Amino acid sequence: MKNHPRSAVVLTFSAVAMAGALSGCVQFTPVKDIAKDKPGYLAANFTIESLPSSVREKLPPEGSHPLPFKVLSISGSVSGHIGANNTSSNFTTTFVNTKDTGLVQQLHEVSSNGIPSAATFSLSYLNLYSLKQETTSYFTPIAPQPNIAHDIDQNPFNIVKPEENSTFSTTVSLGYPAQLVNFRVIVATCHTGRYYSASRVNAGLSGNAIDLDCEETKDGILQDTTRRTYLSEYGIYVVRSVATAAAKLEWQYIQFDKDGQRTEKSSGAPAVDKPA
Repeated sequence: MKNHPRSAVVLTFSAVAMAGALSGCVQFTPVKDIAKDKPGYLAANFTIESLPSSVREKLPPEGSHPLPFKVLSISGSVSGHIGANNTSSNFTTTFVNTKDTGLVQQLHEVSSNGIPSAATFSLSYLNLYSLKQETTSYFTPIAPQPNIAHDIDQNPFNIVKPEENSTFSTTVSLGYPAQLVNFRVIVATCHTGRYYSASRVNAGLSGNAIDLDCEETKDGILQDTTRRTYLSEYGIYVVRSVATAAAKLEWQYIQFDKDGQRTEKSSGAPAVDKPA
């Protein structure tokens, strides 16, 4: 995971800086144009059709993985340290159900003292496996190229509901959209705990939750560890903590808005792996 709150909030495989050869003409987008219509930018650029065919052919078919929302917005805070420096920021994340495939488009915006500083746009499977992602700082003129999965092994798009005490791994090849060779190959190995009441995550949540602890490695070297929690009420994962060699960050969730129905919910305790 990236080690700054404005970019660390996102998904497995999203952390590694991409390197490799680019071919063809690369178009760069002014940040001011993105900021004018962030939902429109997400809808136009982070679609299933924008993924390479090597990934699209492995995705669940339309309608095969329904989620209990059309649009889900979550807000809260991120805090921790980067090196010797403490850091804290607020966030709002909006998930858009993508054709009931299990994929969600995500717009994640970070702010400090009420001033937005960055936005992350992504397309992921259950907010677990990132397939395409771009983090844009509002303080730079040009948006970076998105990172995209060019291939993914072990076909991991079948996690309708995680099983207790299970371990699984998958491998993803990451690069820029126009990249042809020298992809970064990341192996993610995850282990689930046991189900417990989701109210331990946030007092207002219903249903159950289960923690998923993952390690990402490149060439056998650990890159980061991440804890996510699956919420049965919404059918997706939320990030709970991220740790790298230089940083550790933790997430707290305060407000949930499902299809326009808003509920204020008090912050819950840190993730546990004990049954209810």
